[in-house]
Amino acid sequence: MSKLDTSGDNAEQIEYWNGEAGTQWADRNNEMDLMLAPLGAAAIERASPNLGEQVLDIGCGCGGTTLDMANHLGESGHILGVDISAPMLDLANSKIGSMPQALQHVPSFQLADASTFDFPVGSYDLLFSRFGVMFFANPPSAFANMRKALKPGGRLTLLCWGPPEQNDWIMTPLMAAREHLPPTDKPDPRAPGPFAFSDKDYVKTTLETAGFIDIGFESFSPLMKIGRGQSLEDTADFFMEMGPISRALVDQPTPLLTKVKDAITEAIKDRYKNGFVELGAKCWIISGINPTA
Repeated sequence: MSKLDTSGDNAEQIEYWNGEAGTQWADRNNEMDLMLAPLGAAAIERASPNLGEQVLDIGCGCGGTTLDMANHLGESGHILGVDISAPMLDLANSKIGSMPQALQHVPSFQLADASTFDFPVGSYDLLFSRFGVMFFANPPSAFANMRKALKPGGRLTLLCWGPPEQNDWIMTPLMAAREHLPPTDKPDPRAPGPFAFSDKDYVKTTLETAGFIDIGFESFSPLMKIGRGQSLEDTADFFMEMGPISRALVDQPTPLLTKVKDAITEAIKDRYKNGFVELGAKCWIISGINPTA
């Protein structure tokens, strides 16, 4: 796939997800699918895709939700998965061949920044995302651009993480790691990142500013099963390579990395069962409507 322009507002995110982060996510796709597929399924059920509908899947990553949704749309439907990460979309495209032949034309993928991409106006019935819309530098502008792609009365369904302190799957290993890491400034809760949409009032204002109506939130508190049947130590490696901890460990010396891994292993050992670490999560399933006039 061709590269995206990195001169715009989302340049930092584009560079990040086309670097080691995107490659690692693709390399660990099987593990990520095991962990996130049940959450995506809950959001898809809430979105209620219908046969023949046209769907946008924003921040589709390696294509898991795009292909799952395609099975609901039937041969007359279509779903476009959009992401900024070329490594992840390369893997997504490779998965199409594993679908039933009659459905292989239903999904397609586009390397693009959804905040500025020139979508065909009024073409889609549903705008969907599983953890893919919290990374825009200017969320109201991004959602206004995506809303233009929806038909009048088109639906919005987003799955986003709730407050970080209610997401043990992130906070338990992160707090263990922080004991050994240099102190850092408290992050801006609205900065692009996994928890940027954790505050309901902020999200509601953002979506209403972008022109959506009837904004709703459903609380969803799944038990995350993290891993792939491997050892406890290998699961600790997963936490070090993915998410907020991975950024903090860049260029850190080997002795410190060893201390961090030992601390994470100790913190999660009581939640390790049969090759998986089980930790709680808090999500929002967010809904909205594109006005008819």
